[in-house]
Amino acid sequence: MKKLITIALGVMLTVGLSGVAVAGSLDSPGAPSAGSGMYTLQNLYDYLTSGAALTVQSSFQEPTTGPTAGTMKTTKQIGDDVKAMFNLCAITAASDVKSGMPFFCTQSGSWGVQTGTGLMQPTPTSTPTSTPTITSTPIPTPTWGQTQCEAAPYNGKWRATQLSIPNDYGCWVYGAMGQTCATTCGALNLACNPDNWNAPCAVCQDITGASGCQATHSAGEAPIVISGYGCYARTDGVNQSCTAFRSDSNRLCVCVLP
Repeated sequence: MKKLITIALGVMLTVGLSGVAVAGSLDSPGAPSAGSGMYTLQNLYDYLTSGAALTVQSSFQEPTTGPTAGTMKTTKQIGDDVKAMFNLCAITAASDVKSGMPFFCTQSGSWGVQTGTGLMQPTPTSTPTSTPTITSTPIPTPTWGQTQCEAAPYNGKWRATQLSIPNDYGCWVYGAMGQTCATTCGALNLACNPDNWNAPCAVCQDITGASGCQATHSAGEAPIVISGYGCYARTDGVNQSCTAFRSDSNRLCVCVLP
């Protein structure tokens, strides 16, 4: 009993000698310095999922209201949504990216920023298309002269610079019996010349081979060859008719290039 009383007195004496203890203020001695705040979970979520800028309050502010449902993302929501977006990344190998270009790899074991090693594709160069040079083929001037006139298919006689028509020329062709000069020349792709061609007996006999010759004939169908009578030369000054014909004679026609 004495021992218990002794302990109690000792405790009372200690308290009495210690005096009254004074506690300090529990308030913060001052506001946090500017920029020392932390990102909110919502801010982190928005940055990781949509690229919204990370922001920190420039000065300390007390919350005006308490948090409500739906205004804060949990770490599980942040993790699940970010992971789902990473899974959509198709590029997982450095060889899939152009050499030297950085990319973020989400493949296990190669997680993080990587540098591409793929070969650079050459820049396609267009082959200039040169405008073809169009060279016009000159149309040859038809050759017409004694060689052509006296060869097949004309088989005529070349006569140039007739006495009555200086500087004129043509091919004398022996037509079939009863045929006009238009028909005779046209069959050879030539044209009948209706000018005043004078055909003396010598010309007619040379072309037709006829023996006899009448020196003058005033009709436009002359010169002609009448069977049994020989050549009939046309009188000077009478034009050749391209359409005249005689059923009993062969006409001697002047044909020229059309």
